[in-house]
Amino acid sequence: MYSVPSRFSLPLFAALVALAWTGLPGFAQAAELSAEDIIRKSAELRTVSNSKQVLVMEIFDKMGRSRVRKIASKIKEEGGVAKSHVEFIEPEDVNGVQFLSIQNPGGEDRQWLYMPASGMLNQISGSSRRGSFMGSDFSFEDLSVGQVEDGAHSLLPDATLTVEGASLTVHVVESLPKAELKSAYTRILTYIDKGNLMPRQVEFFDRKGNKVKRMQILEIKDRDGVLVPMRTRMENLKRGTRTEVRIEEVQINLPADQLPDYLFTPESLQSEG
Repeated sequence: MYSVPSRFSLPLFAALVALAWTGLPGFAQAAELSAEDIIRKSAELRTVSNSKQVLVMEIFDKMGRSRVRKIASKIKEEGGVAKSHVEFIEPEDVNGVQFLSIQNPGGEDRQWLYMPASGMLNQISGSSRRGSFMGSDFSFEDLSVGQVEDGAHSLLPDATLTVEGASLTVHVVESLPKAELKSAYTRILTYIDKGNLMPRQVEFFDRKGNKVKRMQILEIKDRDGVLVPMRTRMENLKRGTRTEVRIEEVQINLPADQLPDYLFTPESLQSEG
């Protein structure tokens, strides 16, 4: 449930739902690139429009104890609008819980959560977007697919980032969310691999300027020329908890008719639930 950077820099939801990115060797080294250029070029390099995934989400408490969830997700993108559907399939106590997110260019994404136990379909909006997504370290806001227009961006000096023992040279983009979006975050730093423009780390800062979350893309695999984030970790630095998401199965570039539009409607959540 997951592509990676935040709502204000790169799409976080891709990390969870495996939105994928491709690389152009040497492209990112161009010195004249601005922060906005890097963000837009990363988005342009996203080649997967329609996909299905099976993911495992493991939620760790501060003592290291974990709970495991298995999830099926679908992504469809048409006319520049991304639609994402997530359904929990294991364990039994969360089976049938569904989440739908529809990109709203220029505004707050529309999100719904269906809970089969109560039969309730709730729209997630306003301050409720800051709440935890199914007990994980991802908030509903983190699962939004953001636009470059959602914030002000600046390019900081390049840095070296270590991920799973690998040393990477990265662009560092600072993003300040627009006030009207009422984000839980006032500052977001995204670390983007200069070699392939793959976001590898995102840091989130609260209204007091404290770093409260860190997300890393831990493992990437090439699937027919597409770089897929296979394993992602989100850490809550205040609580000492973390959530890890790994992809077990992925199908990319599916024909649109395999993902009919009705699957991405609130009505479908209730009818299937």
